[in-house]
Formats: sequence, C-alpha cells, structure tokens
Amino acid sequence: MNGIGKRLKQERKRLKLTQSALGAIGGVEANAQGHYESGQRLPRADYLFRIAAAGVDISRVVTGIDSSNRMEVPMPPSLGQFEDDRDSAESVVKIIGQLRQSLWVTASALCEVTRLIDSKEQQNNADHVEDHLRVLQGDADMFVALALAKVQKASHEAH
Repeated sequence: MNGIGKRLKQERKRLKLTQSALGAIGGVEANAQGHYESGQRLPRADYLFRIAAAGVDISRVVTGIDSSNRMEVPMPPSLGQFEDDRDSAESVVKIIGQLRQSLWVTASALCEVTRLIDSKEQQNNADHVEDHLRVLQGDADMFVALALAKVQKASHEAH
C-alpha cells in the first residue's frame, strides 16, 4: 500500500464510509476504490475533487500533511453560494482567494507525485504511471486553457 492509498483509506474510515460509498461519491466503482487504497492505482483529479466535497482531507491524502496544520483550504463554492452578490468585488476576491489556495494544494500534490515517481517503487510501474501522467497532463492543459480564456475575457470586459 502506498502512502496515498493508506491515507485515503484512513480518511474513508474517519468519515465512516464504505469503499462502495466513497467510490460512488468519487464517481468510481468499489473495486477502483479498493485499487486506490491498495496503491495499485492512483486516483484522478476529478475523483479527488468529488471526494473533497464529502469531507475528505485531500491535502492529507496527497501530501501526508493535515490541512489543519497549514493554511485552511476551503471547499469550492457551490454554484449558488455567491448568487446574491455575484457582481460584488468582495465575492470576486473570495473566489480568487479560493482559487489561489486550490492552486497551492495542486502544486503540493504535484511535488508529491514527482517524489513518488522518482522513488524506486514507482520506477517498476513506469508504464502504468506514464498513462496516469498523460491523463493528468491533458486535464491540466484543459484547465489552464479554460482559466486563461476566462481571465482574458474578464480583463478585456473590464477595460
């Protein structure tokens, strides 16, 4: 069992969820959840995002450091959370702060992935890990392109 798998299992048990329940929240079958917890597979970003909404400390799962031991990372806002004051500067600043904290967590997770890839254990599973890295790269490229387009649009509209 790798560190991520072990910590994921600990978080699931802390929340008193079965593998089936957490897998369903994350959008995967129970057997995939079992593979994540045993270290046979690494979870994708979309899965981690979904289980974070259920209260899983993703920072702890990915880095081994409890989020309570570092700056607090709030959950992403629900679609209607800022509906009443959607145009207010305060709302925009809050959301930007959440995005910056999420980027910090992502950067920490990437550092952990790099450390794991460099370990001897992962070098034995290079093909399997490479497939996951390609998916991660595709996800990252998509998010960067979307974010840049939105920021440029907002900047253009502001001027």
